[in-house]
Amino acid sequence: MAKKRNHRPDVVTWNDVNADSGFPSFPGQRFLAEGDSWFSMSGFPPYNLLYELRFRDITQIVNCALPGDTIVNMSKLVHNRHYREALTPPGLKWKAIFLSGGGNDLIDRANEILIPESERDTGASAPSDFCDQTELRNLIEDVQQGFRRLVSLRDSSRSNSKNAPIITHTYDYATPRNAPARFFFFTLGPWLYPALKGAGVPETAWVPVADYLIDELGKGISDLQKGNRRLDDFYVVKTRGITTRADMGDKGSSNDWQNEIHPNNRGYRKLAKRFEKRLDKLFG
Repeated sequence: MAKKRNHRPDVVTWNDVNADSGFPSFPGQRFLAEGDSWFSMSGFPPYNLLYELRFRDITQIVNCALPGDTIVNMSKLVHNRHYREALTPPGLKWKAIFLSGGGNDLIDRANEILIPESERDTGASAPSDFCDQTELRNLIEDVQQGFRRLVSLRDSSRSNSKNAPIITHTYDYATPRNAPARFFFFTLGPWLYPALKGAGVPETAWVPVADYLIDELGKGISDLQKGNRRLDDFYVVKTRGITTRADMGDKGSSNDWQNEIHPNNRGYRKLAKRFEKRLDKLFG
């Protein structure tokens, strides 16, 4: 009989455990995490996906994630010293690597992807009609290239963790609404809401257009597992349609969502269960 998932991970930052301190010994398994605010603080209270994972054995997750980070930025060596150091001597041999990326790339470029009302066909009705397909394709290709660079760092000649499984995800359906992430002394966002409003997209199309963008991003990330250019030991957890989406108009926590683009602890727990299924397939 398999062990129960009774262990909450010990999630520590790179500054807590790193090469400078000699990577203090730990009695259990260790994972590396890199990514955006789905892996780091996404508001107050400070929920994230890593906290909601449950393991069968004692586990530590060394977390390099930063809120607001993009996969393109993560993949640039000049901006990502921690991830690089975690993979190369005296870095550890990680059991697996969790990546969260692409969502911030999408919202950062939403204004470029959404076609302004003055430039849009008057008969626009399908979600794709509101989006510049060239800009959207450029975004997807940039996100894919970012993942490729991070995988190449894992498999470099100096890496201690060559071919360690990389596990990422496809996000879930965010409801465009005026619900920023609130911290102690400041707020961030909202993100999709002002972009859609600024482009003059009818409110009735906000959810379909946002879902379309999340679907296209999810397909682009999932495509990295396919074809003759697929990435080795790269696994995408399908997380679309898992949470109960927020209600339109709600300005705070709503159903499984803490704010416009971040789930609350209940939502993250639902998503974490999908990650756990993938871990079972990989490690038994």
